[in-house]
Amino acid sequence: MDNIQTVSRVIEVCREYRLALVLTFAEDIVLFSRSTDEAQAMLNELNEVGKKIGLRMNRTKTKFMKNAFCDGERIELEGTQIAETMSYVYLGRSLNMENDLKEELGRRRRAAWAAFGPLREATDQLTDHELRAHLFDSTVLPALCYAAETWSDTAATLKSLRTVHRALERCLLRYNRRTQLQAGFRSSDLRRISCLHDPA
Repeated sequence: MDNIQTVSRVIEVCREYRLALVLTFAEDIVLFSRSTDEAQAMLNELNEVGKKIGLRMNRTKTKFMKNAFCDGERIELEGTQIAETMSYVYLGRSLNMENDLKEELGRRRRAAWAAFGPLREATDQLTDHELRAHLFDSTVLPALCYAAETWSDTAATLKSLRTVHRALERCLLRYNRRTQLQAGFRSSDLRRISCLHDPA
């Protein structure tokens, strides 16, 4: 509740000194609480503070998530029940109570392939391996590894990242599994040729 009180105080100071307060979009706010009663109080207070400066909560985007130890069943905003969700995307990362990374790894895989798509034509024409690797590592690797520092380092997570990275690497070098085997290349050989950084 301290942050909500801080927002309330900022509004008061801006009014007192006739300062402009521009909060066109205040998205991606997460409230943490020990109980649904506390969450309800925080949500109501945030809603009231927002109303004072002309902000309104998007009811379709406002959701709540709880763990197995939660005591309450529902949270309401102005008499309307807030939908419960099992996972949500916060600042580009998929979160859930079980800390299951399967959904997030799928999102990272799709993001990496989406980042590689526009580069493919340019990288196909480059003969400088280091420049091609730098281009790949500066665009595709961040898309693949976004927020990875918050993940649990498990063998399954590392294997998943490396599998996607190897597939992208083969595509960068214009190989597929069949042509890689026909050429007698191991993954380590492709890594030496591509000059890419390892994702893990």
